Amino acid sequence: MLHDGAMTEQGAGWERLDATAATPQNVTARPAATGGAGTRPLRMRRSRQPVLASLDGGGAVFQRRMRDVLVGSTLILVPAIALNFWVTVIAFDRFDPNVSSQPWFPAGSDTGVEDIAILVTALSVGYTTAVVGHFAAQILIGERFRRPVTLGRALARTGRRLPAIFAAWLLTHWWYVLAALIIATSRLEDAIGLSVLYVFVAWFASAATLMVIPAMVGEGLGPFAAAKRNWTLIRLRYGMCLAFVFLATVLSTLMLVGIATLVPVLRSLGFVTFGAADGIVQGVMIQMAALIVIPLTALGTAQAYIEVRLSGEALDLVIDTDLAFGPRESS
Repeated sequence: MLHDGAMTEQGAGWERLDATAATPQNVTARPAATGGAGTRPLRMRRSRQPVLASLDGGGAVFQRRMRDVLVGSTLILVPAIALNFWVTVIAFDRFDPNVSSQPWFPAGSDTGVEDIAILVTALSVGYTTAVVGHFAAQILIGERFRRPVTLGRALARTGRRLPAIFAAWLLTHWWYVLAALIIATSRLEDAIGLSVLYVFVAWFASAATLMVIPAMVGEGLGPFAAAKRNWTLIRLRYGMCLAFVFLATVLSTLMLVGIATLVPVLRSLGFVTFGAADGIVQGVMIQMAALIVIPLTALGTAQAYIEVRLSGEALDLVIDTDLAFGPRESS
């Protein structure tokens, strides 16, 4: 028979085994604080529907940290939004608002300024989206592992890693740069068909590079190591990544289309009219919608990274083991 001291020690051991996930695998685990009011630790749990859990988890963090997410994302996206607005004005100036069949303005350009504007805008949007992804991943991973990151600290960390983010983005999104160059310099009839093909290619390519930026944040990796780590994670749950990209794209498109059609609907109902500036106002509203859609999608992507590690690498068990027995020594 075991005496009381031995039973107490054994019971404490089982309690330590049931400790909660507090930090990522690559960070020394610390037990959550106890004794305070409402200090209930957060336990990492696997989901039977990881795609929906990713979007739902990202939305939950967006609601909880809305001010920080929106302010930080807006500061990052300002240059891209300004370029988008510039291209919108250029396009509007070359279009006749009274003609339903509008010309493809890059093909009619004598100076090539419009071609360059479209290409630079597309590239800046792609890169700044990756930067927002890095910023948003810090917010979400910090919340999930009970180590909240402030707005200033998340922006500072992102700013210091801008060259690494660019290298990682260019390394894994060369197809995006190539597609933007081809579409921006094509004639209208060719660009339409190429755009349809691009949507199909982008679906699979985006899913195949989904974990690059979250891996940089969650595991402190450099560009090449993050690209390699991304491939390891993608092979575990590529079907989930495909489904996530598809659902996130559908929801984002619905939101953007809904906001974009708001101006024509208000005009047709007679509530408000902007006259000849309808096109510009509509373009501005789309850019404003992007300030919500892009960070929300970035948060969902960071949550998808956690879901892949939970289901594919048993991250929850690894963390619980580290908390119970201490972090493993790297061999």
